[in-house]
Amino acid sequence: MTLRRNDLEGYFSLGSSSVEGSYQRKAGFLKIGSSTLSEAKAIARKRSSGRIYMPTSARLSDDVYSRLKEDILSASLKSDERLYETTVAESFGGSRTPVREALLRLLEEGLLVRQGRAYVVSRISVSEMIDIYRVRQNLECLSASIATETITDAELSELRAMIEVMRTAAGRRDGSTFNLVDSEFHLAIAKSTGNEVLIGILTKLHERVLLVRNSVERFLSRLENANQEHEAIYNAIRRRQSTIAVAEMNSHIQSTIESLKESGIDLVEINE
Repeated sequence: MTLRRNDLEGYFSLGSSSVEGSYQRKAGFLKIGSSTLSEAKAIARKRSSGRIYMPTSARLSDDVYSRLKEDILSASLKSDERLYETTVAESFGGSRTPVREALLRLLEEGLLVRQGRAYVVSRISVSEMIDIYRVRQNLECLSASIATETITDAELSELRAMIEVMRTAAGRRDGSTFNLVDSEFHLAIAKSTGNEVLIGILTKLHERVLLVRNSVERFLSRLENANQEHEAIYNAIRRRQSTIAVAEMNSHIQSTIESLKESGIDLVEINE
């Protein structure tokens, strides 16, 4: 099952009355399943009652894809874990054909690699993460620059609410919630540009980022600083200051790149 933005409306009220019910989600970006965040389970139970999904091959393929993607991005399935068509099919109670289709979709997205008959959860090294962040750095700066001209008051309000959610999550050392909303914050800025190509590329990059973020507790040490940087980006965009927005975004992502360089280890090994 996949959570979409309208499923999460009013969800982000992590003990902060100032943001309760104000985080209105209008368009889906990251397709993360309900177990990514424990609180989202309550929302999942509120989905349309009486809605029955027919057990078609296409539906099963979508369900397998969504569940496995959720488990990979939330680190329930860790790097180097091996998946086989037969065992996955047995766990979902279906045939191998829709399972194969789901696995091939994840393979195309780079979340799995093929080793013989096995599909193995991808391992991302520090050097690859730095490469991802360097690409993000340029695209996110472009996104921030365009947003200063295109963002609406409603979209600014959504960014403000996200910052408050992340502030509460950082205080609780809730890295899972922070990481997801962090990516949604950046993607909301991209969405405000109206540039579908930019949105699509950044969405894929953020999925790769989440693959590591949710496996590494070391990122907890940067939560509060990262959110202060988010606020500086937000303020520059709100004031329509393109040069400052670009500078703040560049500095924000560069800080993470420097943290990755200093780590000197393969981050995905920490929780193994």
